[in-house]
Amino acid sequence: MPEISRSSRMLRAGGVGVVLAASSILLTLWTAARADEAVTKSTKNEPALYKQLLELKVAKTEEGQKLEDFCSDSEGRILALVGAAGPNDFDGDSSLGGLAVRLLNGSKKKKAPKFEPAVYVYDAAGKLVATWAIGFPGEAINTAPDGTVLVGGSGRVARFDLAGKKLLETESPQMTYIKEHADDMRERAKEQLETDRAMFADQVKEYEDQLKELQANKENAEKKKAAAKKDGASKEQKDKQDAESSTEDEEEDSVQSTQFEERNLKQIITQLKQQAKQMEKKTIEQALQQVVGRARTIHAISASQDNVFVTCHAMSGYGYGIWRTDNKFDNAKEIVKSLSGCCGQMDVQCRNGELYVCENSRHRVVRFDLDGKELGQFGKRDREGEGENFSGCCNPMNLCFNKDGNLFVSESNGVVKHFTPDGKYLGLVGVAKVQAGCKNSCVAVNADESRLYYIDIEKSKIIVLSRGEEQASK
Repeated sequence: MPEISRSSRMLRAGGVGVVLAASSILLTLWTAARADEAVTKSTKNEPALYKQLLELKVAKTEEGQKLEDFCSDSEGRILALVGAAGPNDFDGDSSLGGLAVRLLNGSKKKKAPKFEPAVYVYDAAGKLVATWAIGFPGEAINTAPDGTVLVGGSGRVARFDLAGKKLLETESPQMTYIKEHADDMRERAKEQLETDRAMFADQVKEYEDQLKELQANKENAEKKKAAAKKDGASKEQKDKQDAESSTEDEEEDSVQSTQFEERNLKQIITQLKQQAKQMEKKTIEQALQQVVGRARTIHAISASQDNVFVTCHAMSGYGYGIWRTDNKFDNAKEIVKSLSGCCGQMDVQCRNGELYVCENSRHRVVRFDLDGKELGQFGKRDREGEGENFSGCCNPMNLCFNKDGNLFVSESNGVVKHFTPDGKYLGLVGVAKVQAGCKNSCVAVNADESRLYYIDIEKSKIIVLSRGEEQASK
């Protein structure tokens, strides 16, 4: 949902007044997205291979922890990437909606306890069997074909063996590029600043046009009402007015609704104008710092036999890019640019010499070769999300592969679907009971396919679904 992504950028960039206005917009959009993302009736009626068995609580926010990502390893264990909870994660609901509510209510952020990022290792039964410190804030985790474990985050990438021994750690490829191409990055930051300034100007005009239209409609309605009450009005005019009018209660509701909308639009316009003024004062150096800060985040990491693939924000704009390195994280090259994703989510997985991307804002799964050439795609948006289609504002979110090389593709409302690599729909895999909303929806399956795992990112849990067992969820 691009509107939510845009509003969240306003939240990060603005002052108090702008934050309040943007929070109001964000909360409305987020609430609508929640409703839009609910599991559809057609999906509920479709038979599923897996049923929810239990929930595995991984991280404790009260102890300064947050579940970031997870994967399964070659031994069938669950590797949960746990990081330090930020103020918004520690203080209740960590979703965009929760953030907006706290901002609107003026609640203060609590200081989260310190926690060193680590990998928590669980066996198939859900028992914690080991922990490894990773040494930097991790954001993405995956296994390589040789069984080693890859972790990326905050501008760093590392490789571990299955016992948690760190084999290699270095700067992530996009950060190396930024350092080696300072002039190019400065030019990109300049272009981004100009784009952002234009964006705010367009937003001001858009909302001003909405306000003018609302006020014109209001004025016309008031004129019609006054004409109907004017002494000497003909019976024909009164009959026509009566036919066009609602009941008195409906009229009152309409007036109140218009007044509320008018006040909101005026507030939004005022705050956007203030933000536009701040944007005009923003320097290229400040814009460069934002570009670099955004690029540090690693959204996915995966590997082939000879290469590692790191997904991060594009070097310009608000899309995503995929960087390819060798197994030692050298010889980096950006092979895919301008992927479209919402809410900081872009999952990329590698299998049989191909990359599979959940390009959620375009409601599709895209296949690329290892040089970044597009090979095919499947999926489209559908309100009911039937069959090969995806529902909600921005799905699919994540995917994994079963032992046959088929895809298990997850949506943010807990739905997981089964596809062949070329996109043939094979049926519903299962539905995890999670709160809908635009977010990381990581999914994995164990080696014998007896267990399916789905992340509940907002509650720092991993939901376990079982194949062929009807045990009720715990």
